[in-house]
Amino acid sequence: MLGLFALRPAVLDRLELSLLDARFRLRGAVEPQAKVVVLAIDESSIDRLGRWPWSRRVIADLLDRLAAADVAAVGLDLVFSEPGDPPGARTLRDARARLEQQPRPDPEALAVLDRALLRFDNDRQLAASIRAANVVVLGLFFRTESAAAAGGVREPEFGVGSSSQFSVARIPPEGTAPILTCSGIEPNLEIFESAARRSGFINALRDRDGVTRRAPLVALCGGTAHLSLPLALAELVLGKRAMVLGDRNGIREIRLGKSVLATDEGGRILVNFRGPVGSFPYYSVADVLEGRIGESELAGSVVLVGPTEPAIGDLVATPFGTVFPGVEVHANVVDNLLSGEVLRRHDGLLWIELAELLFGGLLLIVMVPRLRSVSLGVLFASALLALQLGVTAWLFVHDGVWLNAAYPALTFFAVYVAVSVTHGVAVEARGRVIRRQFGTYVPGEVVDAMVEDPEAFQLGTERRDLSILFSDIRDFTSLAEELGPDDVSRLLNAYLTPMTRIVFDTQGTLDKYIGDAIVAFWGAPGRVEDHPRQACVAALAMRDQLELFRRTRKDLPGADRLRVGIGIHSGEVAVGTMGSELRFQYTAAGDAMNLCSRLEGLTRLYGVEILATGQLVERLPEEFLTRELDAVRVKGRHESVSIFEVLSRAGDAHANSESRTWLDAYAQGLAHYRMGEWSAAEAALREVSASRGGLDAPSEFLLGRIASLREAPPPEWDGVWVFEEK
Repeated sequence: MLGLFALRPAVLDRLELSLLDARFRLRGAVEPQAKVVVLAIDESSIDRLGRWPWSRRVIADLLDRLAAADVAAVGLDLVFSEPGDPPGARTLRDARARLEQQPRPDPEALAVLDRALLRFDNDRQLAASIRAANVVVLGLFFRTESAAAAGGVREPEFGVGSSSQFSVARIPPEGTAPILTCSGIEPNLEIFESAARRSGFINALRDRDGVTRRAPLVALCGGTAHLSLPLALAELVLGKRAMVLGDRNGIREIRLGKSVLATDEGGRILVNFRGPVGSFPYYSVADVLEGRIGESELAGSVVLVGPTEPAIGDLVATPFGTVFPGVEVHANVVDNLLSGEVLRRHDGLLWIELAELLFGGLLLIVMVPRLRSVSLGVLFASALLALQLGVTAWLFVHDGVWLNAAYPALTFFAVYVAVSVTHGVAVEARGRVIRRQFGTYVPGEVVDAMVEDPEAFQLGTERRDLSILFSDIRDFTSLAEELGPDDVSRLLNAYLTPMTRIVFDTQGTLDKYIGDAIVAFWGAPGRVEDHPRQACVAALAMRDQLELFRRTRKDLPGADRLRVGIGIHSGEVAVGTMGSELRFQYTAAGDAMNLCSRLEGLTRLYGVEILATGQLVERLPEEFLTRELDAVRVKGRHESVSIFEVLSRAGDAHANSESRTWLDAYAQGLAHYRMGEWSAAEAALREVSASRGGLDAPSEFLLGRIASLREAPPPEWDGVWVFEEK
């Protein structure tokens, strides 16, 4: 990369230029700092004033209006290299010449012709307006070698006055530095040149990709240094003359008064474009001539007059677009020179860029092999790249400094790829060993994690808050006795496949199959922030999937008889690799797992499909409809737990807008039951059963329990039912 940095191949330079354009667009439009306006020779003006080119009288009238508005300076992005008199003026001039050649010319006839010529002499009127305004800078066009190669260029000519020359110039010999050098000049007529305050060339520069980003402030023509139109305008506004100083290697500095302009060795500045087309105030020339633009809007401003109509104007590509009027490029340069906010790229930045290459490359070489995973390596390299790009963007936006972004970025990428490939060969070899040893009995996602970070997968665990699901087919033992082994296998495979897919679709981990039972959890090995919700979504989806399964799989014996009970619970468990030194698996264990298993067993007693603990339900969003069924103490636990039936989720087929009445009735019955008010509890629970057609199993279950409690009242009733069996 250091060699490429020194050679600067065109493809990488183009990439850097594209990144520079991206920084312009990232920064967006900013407010111009100098009062610069553009008077556009646009479509509207041509429609109202006639086809281009206009009579010089029109330009003269425009300059008169600008002078009356007390503008600071006027720059004409135009060249008046040919006489502009209409055919009638030439006829009158020829007639006067013939009359004057007669032996005795008539004085009165000569006077009449002189008065007529004065009316037709538009060039003289324009020159008079230029001189009267005393703030006009004319444009010059320098023919370059590239223009000459295109054909149709006249022999070199350098006849031009001193109005476009530097006051002090120490310049390198032609051909020894990358300075714009002309093969000829398209000058203004002498009558205009002598009337203007200054002149400046209007040539634009394009980079290798055809985009204009730089503006030359100096050009060499016939061994003389000439200044650009924007620099001439800045001289006029500031009342200071520019000086150019250089040696055989190029231009060292261009001074404007005490200010040193940030140019390269070719005397070019990086244009700090203020934004897309229209970042400066635009006025139509016709509007100014017709008095539609007040003098106060133009007073004290630097006015640039030039074409914006595509048919007659010069349109260039810039970082903000491919159709950008050349006259607005000049406006940007004038603003940069007057405000001092020119983009900077000086020789000292090369050392900073070189340090970036070396430091960033060495940092990647040292750090990437030390990181435990490819993702961490990518993250580190990406962070380093983001830091580098962020710094370059920040320097550009806030300080106007162009720091190379392409070469450091490519260095980081190349070094990272080289180090990663070397490191990856070793990691892949180690991964093959792990997959060969564990791939047949450890879940695939766990194997991937082991390959990614082998040290983290020892025979150990961690405490983590998870949501757990136990699902079991009811009375499957009896069903299996009726079916043959092949039918049982087909039925289980067809049933477990969609249920397992639901676990995976909700970011869950399949712990194990226990015959026809499914054990799953959410929150490990990958963390799931809303794991109670995901577990509840999975339970409801399993219920709905089973209904679909019973309807659609008539081809499977016993499918229509499948019923399941599902228990879900949230709590802290030990999760990780557990087992012996001979064999282990990724699983979870603890009181929360045992409680969830007991919960699944209680579904058959309460006659519901899904039971959840209060620890899970209290963490659910409001989209789920649940009802509290009871408070129980299961065998093996001293603490009681509230259990809830999960009814539905907002928007699914089981949601019932009329369920609130019987839910409230059940809640009242449960409250009376817990207080030992058996009669009131029975009345409320019978109301629930009646409202549900006598099919509310939890209400019937509690009614049966109340009957037994009436017969044998407990000595101390706390509303918690103790189950002595699993």
